[in-house]
Amino acid sequence: MRMDAANRGRTVGNEPHIVVPHSYADHEFAHKLAGALRHDRVTPWIDDVEMTAGGFLVNRILQAARPVDCVVPAISAASVAASWVQHDLRTVMARSFSGRRVRVLSARIDDCVLPDFLASQPYFDFHRYGWSAAYDELLIAVHQHMSAKPAASAPPGSRLPRPARLT
Repeated sequence: MRMDAANRGRTVGNEPHIVVPHSYADHEFAHKLAGALRHDRVTPWIDDVEMTAGGFLVNRILQAARPVDCVVPAISAASVAASWVQHDLRTVMARSFSGRRVRVLSARIDDCVLPDFLASQPYFDFHRYGWSAAYDELLIAVHQHMSAKPAASAPPGSRLPRPARLT
């Protein structure tokens, strides 16, 4: 498994730790998202190996050097057709990892129809609303998830507003 060189050694204690699974066809979007997240003090992990069903994403979360906070899959026609979306994302949504829930915050990047199990969850529509609006809402949701955790120590009055659902 080859990890993007920019991701090595990037974990910093209080930064949210995000996994960005994607289909190879969505490589450009995934790397743009990872770069923007890094800029905004979120630690993304992105793998350039093609995702396949069979526990790859689950194993990545279990073997992470530090706990994963969120999974932000790039959802497109290419990824919806891939079995890892149905298998791995359902598994992540249904279980906890070392007593922690990992939040799935999907990034819809084309006009694909989301699988029912993802459409019923918060998702961020980069295709319909554009990069800036969807990215800002995604970043708010990541920070809200972090501030909802008991171990997170946010200063008083720093709670971010609840994002509107972008559908």
